[in-house]
Amino acid sequence: MAEYQLAATDSIIRTEDGALIPPDPANRDYVEYQEWLDDGGVPDPYVPPEPVPPDAPPEAELLYDHENRLRTLEGLPPLSLTDFLKKAGMV
Repeated sequence: MAEYQLAATDSIIRTEDGALIPPDPANRDYVEYQEWLDDGGVPDPYVPPEPVPPDAPPEAELLYDHENRLRTLEGLPPLSLTDFLKKAGMV
């Protein structure tokens, strides 16, 4: 793990404390980052966050439970909520 990590924007994250450093030459932390780069430092790449599963509309929960009960009776494996919502065209 490097001392810095690239962020989704043009800012940099200091991994030690999670500080978000804007690309401002007047910012002391940004100057330190530039010196670290000049000394051969390589920041960790940006890692996008895990996607958040969609929220199901209230009626979807009832339909989801019903679908999985039917699948159980038919000897089929249950669907995940995300797969059910896609199959039902709700996302």
